[in-house]
Amino acid sequence: MIVINRGKEPDSLLEFRLQNPEADYEDTLSNVRDDIRKQMWQEQKCLCGYCMRKIDHAKDMRIEHCIPRHPQGEVDHDKRVTLNFKWMLGVCYGNSLVRGVKREDTTCDAHKENEELTINPYNELSIRKIKYRSDGRIYSDDPEINRDVTETLNLNCEAISLPLTRKNVLMAEKNRIMKKCKGKSRDVFMREVQRTYVSLMQERNLMPYCGIIISWLEDKLKIS
Repeated sequence: MIVINRGKEPDSLLEFRLQNPEADYEDTLSNVRDDIRKQMWQEQKCLCGYCMRKIDHAKDMRIEHCIPRHPQGEVDHDKRVTLNFKWMLGVCYGNSLVRGVKREDTTCDAHKENEELTINPYNELSIRKIKYRSDGRIYSDDPEINRDVTETLNLNCEAISLPLTRKNVLMAEKNRIMKKCKGKSRDVFMREVQRTYVSLMQERNLMPYCGIIISWLEDKLKIS
């Protein structure tokens, strides 16, 4: 996971909300949902907001509510929150479209269901509590956030090789930097680390599973 920079809500969502003050998310029209998916897909650089896998098309993005629409299965809920764009997140289908898939082999929103999360995808301090092990597994020293990523979201799902994929992505980036800086000074190496970090974090040149790369870069740059 990385921090999500959410922009202004789609005009169609704003118009729908103003015209239907008592509406719920379930009442939104298909064109409104299409606009939400398209904007989130663009803002998130085609990546799932949880596992960070690439989502090929905006239509394949699932609209997730970080604040559950029906927490703990409750029927009564705040309808206004369900239409608040800042709490919407674009996610993948978490392996749930595989016929006969077991719940333990799903991830992201498909595994989360109506559970509430402690981690806030829009808060940098919250996201910085996420860490990665050398084998690519995600975790946190914060017990609640650790439960979010390892249990509620199942972001170490072996069925779709999430830890191994993260490990391979990090190794590929390390090899790229080492090859580029081979035979050169440590200052050159650190400048390339800094340049890569700026490209990812400030210029938002994001790539699938780059959360583990960002974590490694921050460790090298002593960013906490």
